[in-house]
Amino acid sequence: MKLTISKKHINYFLILLPFVLVYIGSTLTAFNKELSSVLKIGAFAYMIFYTLLNQKFSKNLVLSTSIFLPFLLYGILISFNIKAGISYGIRYLFPIVILFYSYSIKKHFKILFVFIIAFVLLNFITQLFNYYYWFQGGIQWFYYTTSNGYQWVNKTAGIIRATGTVVFFGFFGFLNMIAFFIINKFYKGKYKNVLLGITLFGLLGSISFKAIGAFLTVLAIYYYKKVYKILGYILLLLIGVYFTYPTKINLFVENLISRVQLYITEGNSARSESYRVMFSEIGSFNIFGRGVGIFGGPASTKYNSPFYGEVNFNWYDTAWLNLPTTDTYPPHLFVELGLLGGFIYLFVLITPLLKTKINKKMALVLVIYFCLSFDMLFSFSLNNLEYLLFSLIFVYPILNYEEE
Repeated sequence: MKLTISKKHINYFLILLPFVLVYIGSTLTAFNKELSSVLKIGAFAYMIFYTLLNQKFSKNLVLSTSIFLPFLLYGILISFNIKAGISYGIRYLFPIVILFYSYSIKKHFKILFVFIIAFVLLNFITQLFNYYYWFQGGIQWFYYTTSNGYQWVNKTAGIIRATGTVVFFGFFGFLNMIAFFIINKFYKGKYKNVLLGITLFGLLGSISFKAIGAFLTVLAIYYYKKVYKILGYILLLLIGVYFTYPTKINLFVENLISRVQLYITEGNSARSESYRVMFSEIGSFNIFGRGVGIFGGPASTKYNSPFYGEVNFNWYDTAWLNLPTTDTYPPHLFVELGLLGGFIYLFVLITPLLKTKINKKMALVLVIYFCLSFDMLFSFSLNNLEYLLFSLIFVYPILNYEEE
């Protein structure tokens, strides 16, 4: 059988190339961060080049971006360090470029749909092997090595968090959550329940409280007619695990309660400190911001921002980890760009929703926006190419897709 590569196949490859570059970059994170960053920046540059070459633009997106760019430029110019301003100024453009790229490939939803199913299956199979080698006690390729040579793996209640091939459990849970909603909406084949079960397995296996929390919230609001069925499956799974490993479940519940206390009720964390600073800035009418790269993001810690000292920022028990970020996005956004710049930035990101008819596809896009927004309350997912490629990239293709 002769394998022929047509122009259509080449076009599909060019559309999916950013996914490939970012995916490889993600797998390299654990042991070669420099190469990982190069590949991700390469994907970012490629999407700009592809969009300009195709010359397909949303007028609303062009207009809203044009309004925002002067605020971003101003934030970079007043930054405490121009290098910090430029390095993080580029990151502010990540979701915007993703949306432009999404519009340029809006007629290719099917290839994106096939890809996300294939990607979920690949990571599911890989995770089964990960569990096998973990039970065998072996050292896996994605384990982090500390400065003293200790092999560290992220576990909750003694259970390894599912990562598939993407290294980070949080992203693994997020991509399975998004895949669940997309498959539930568009897949019409006989394996639908199998695929939904696999994505549900990946979501729960990641033990990502953010993703699970967002997932349950969407079920209660958007899929309320099916929520009892899905929650029934989850309950049966938890009962089975409880009677098999009762100690593990008890530890899991204790871990969940401690996280709620740490981040919400007691607020003794860098995340809660970030919100304290943000509300303080809002109270002082910080309209135009303190400057890009000054607070919250990796540039602020890399270039030793003086702002942390000015606001008496407390890193609590995370100080010894040398975290690159405060791990929550809104305080970072509104401190650096101010109230006006921050809201204009968020307005740019929801531009695809303007002049869009309220229908089932629109509802799915709202679900995607909600999941990404919920995650950004506890992370920097809004400036993370992995998260953006499995959320915002689908916006225009879903809105444009005509179901047959």
